[in-house]
Amino acid sequence: MKKSEHPEKSKYSETGVDSRGAESSLSGLLKHVLPTREFNPRYPTRINIGYFANVVDFGNGVGVAFSTDGVGTKVIVAELMDKYDTIGIDCVAMNANDVLCVGARPVSMVDYIGCSFTDERIFEALGKGLAEGARQAGIGISGGEISQVREIINGIDLIGACIGHVRTDQINTGKDIRPGNLIVGLASTGVHSNGLTLARRALLGATREEQKARARQFSPELGRSIGDELLEPTRIYVQVALEMMDSGIDLKALAHITSGGFCNLNRVEKDDIRFVIDSLQPIPAVFALIQEQGPVEDAEMFEVFNMGTGFCVVVENPGEADAVLAICRKHGVPSQVIGYVEGCHGKEVAVPEKKLVGRGQKFLSS
Repeated sequence: MKKSEHPEKSKYSETGVDSRGAESSLSGLLKHVLPTREFNPRYPTRINIGYFANVVDFGNGVGVAFSTDGVGTKVIVAELMDKYDTIGIDCVAMNANDVLCVGARPVSMVDYIGCSFTDERIFEALGKGLAEGARQAGIGISGGEISQVREIINGIDLIGACIGHVRTDQINTGKDIRPGNLIVGLASTGVHSNGLTLARRALLGATREEQKARARQFSPELGRSIGDELLEPTRIYVQVALEMMDSGIDLKALAHITSGGFCNLNRVEKDDIRFVIDSLQPIPAVFALIQEQGPVEDAEMFEVFNMGTGFCVVVENPGEADAVLAICRKHGVPSQVIGYVEGCHGKEVAVPEKKLVGRGQKFLSS
């Protein structure tokens, strides 16, 4: 893995994904959206915008958590492989995993398919994946929408929104984290559903024609085609996380490791702490290939991808960490203690092995 300064222009921005532009655009949007929280005081929201999910307070201790997300350009990999029966799993995962992070039990989901065409075979495959994701998460799909917008979309876009139930006195935003707490990492299944634009450019080429020609090629390093590797569904952590909650383990925080990587730990509502990731889980081979063929610097790899850890829980002590690890083993989810929390001025994530420090959603070489 390379260790050098974060480049002035990232490989991700070269693919057309402008994270800095997205941040400034979001500021303009939120200037108008944030005041709407006051429009319905009878049902207030309980969490600041920017967390993994939010919670609406319905009174009498009843909270409804909700979140929305899509599968991004992973749908292009499905198109390249003509294989659409797994991205529905990703859609459920990206939403249900986020709802978990506020301490909620995912309950139901709706989906939105924006498309430039309708095809019975492809839409049946999408439904198959959504149903399998719902089965794994233990939720129902209560509705959805298909919108034919040929002038806007060339292909398919798959998005979902999930709700969950949580008692308002049990909302978890990480505010009780303390120095000395331990971080347990739950393994990802690979790239999941973030950074696919960069992954495709690095592994398959710059143009859609190049990507289509290479997607089915066998990769000795991966033991299968690159397309099949990139289509590996996002792991759904619902059942394992719910057993942790139900077992009485004092979970100080739960974090879905998506775009932003370990910097997602910085979303917690607790200041003056540093998350030290000093024992990385095995990094899947696909990330080494992306980094080598990109080429992509360490800072950007850890900023864009999960790097082998798809979900984190923060616990009080070694005994509770052991209880978390035991539940993970029961569910067949590889896991390990990957670090600890210490005090600092501000809030950051450190990955000493890679000499990286992350503040906000950005990693820099230290």
